[in-house]
Amino acid sequence: MDQRLLGSTGLTVSALGYGAGNVGGLMVRGTHELQVAAVKRALDAGVTYFDTAPLYGNGLSEEHLGGVLTELGAWDGIVLGTKVRFDEAGLRDPAVFVRKSLVPGACPSTEHAAPRRTEHRAPST
Repeated sequence: MDQRLLGSTGLTVSALGYGAGNVGGLMVRGTHELQVAAVKRALDAGVTYFDTAPLYGNGLSEEHLGGVLTELGAWDGIVLGTKVRFDEAGLRDPAVFVRKSLVPGACPSTEHAAPRRTEHRAPST
């Protein structure tokens, strides 16, 4: 699998990513066995970029994908993308707002978020 720089982040990711969205629903409604098999196949194919969001299945996508990546011991070899919904306060200081969004209840956009698995890839400052 080709690897490419992700914009100006300095991160290198696979040319193809694994989307854990709600449309296909595997990471939200699929069985654990199918979730593990799909992620393992993606990893075996060289996929290193995984995408999810708190709104995909009300946090189930993040929770399930995090659990599967932990089970497969894959955290050190991947880059995980998620989303943050900004409000007016967040636009005033985006870096602080993003950090707070990683902890449920720390800001309005995460009041109902599923527990996050930030211990694996928390951004450094």
